[in-house]
Amino acid sequence: MKSGALFCLCTLLAAVLLPASVAADAAGLLMKMNKAFIEQDYDGVFTFYTGNDLTSVRVVHKVIAGEPRERLIHLNGAAREIHRRGEEVKCIVMPGDDLAVLEESIPSGPFARSYVREFERLGSTYTVDKMGEGRVAGRLAQRIAIHPRDSHRYGYRLWLDATNYMLLRSELVDEAGTRLEIFQFNDIRFGGEVRDEALLADEMKGSMVNHITLKTGNDAIAVAGQEPLINWRVGWLPPGFHMASADIRVKPVDGKIVNSMIYSDGLATFSIFLEPMPLKGAARMVTRSGALAAVSAGVMGAEDYYLATLVGEIPEGTGVKIVESISAK
Repeated sequence: MKSGALFCLCTLLAAVLLPASVAADAAGLLMKMNKAFIEQDYDGVFTFYTGNDLTSVRVVHKVIAGEPRERLIHLNGAAREIHRRGEEVKCIVMPGDDLAVLEESIPSGPFARSYVREFERLGSTYTVDKMGEGRVAGRLAQRIAIHPRDSHRYGYRLWLDATNYMLLRSELVDEAGTRLEIFQFNDIRFGGEVRDEALLADEMKGSMVNHITLKTGNDAIAVAGQEPLINWRVGWLPPGFHMASADIRVKPVDGKIVNSMIYSDGLATFSIFLEPMPLKGAARMVTRSGALAAVSAGVMGAEDYYLATLVGEIPEGTGVKIVESISAK
């Protein structure tokens, strides 16, 4: 940990001295960044460092006839491709791949589903500052720093393409400035340089295809042939966080239905999953990999215990406090 006092002082000065026009301008850049990710055609290779692992991935993204198409190819480790067409997602993996295990163990929704970043709400929980220029993947970039106003969320350092506002590099940092995750494009091309055939899968001998788009809401209940779970209440949330979505979905491995809730402060997100306690029970768990925290604990429902699991890029202590506040309505 570096000097937390110095970081807090810098954050306080940014909150006091940053002109409103500069903060609004920086927030506007973030909205343009989000739009670039969704609407631009791009083909690039990026690295992603989580503190425990370094992954290289090629991403191809195109919008064809108004429909987003995406292909992610893992370049190191197990051979793996993830394809998205609208809300339909499929994974091409080798037998025994960890991704297949993850699909069975975590009742997540479609892999590539995203939410709208509400950057206009950031002022209550973050300060935003422009930090000059830099270069990433041979391209000129504008640098932005996003500082949290409390200890319940992390900070961000962003490098946006100076021409089209595409995110070229990001760092997620704790309150001491320690980097927990680093994402960076090493090479990227845009527009007409992105070919349609780049969306086609490579032949992977012996591979299998997993479709992980899950049915939700009433469709999930009908498929599982079960009654919906009880309603839940989260008694404590960090300032600025609110529920972004909630639904009922089916776990692929056993067909059981699970309550799912996603919370956001406009930038950071975490998910809460609630399901009947497994017959063999489950131990309380608090882990972190890079910036990703996972907290699991038993919570009392109307009559029986349920398993609550929180996953998100927030500090572990914040995750524990949230899970401990969950109760049945």
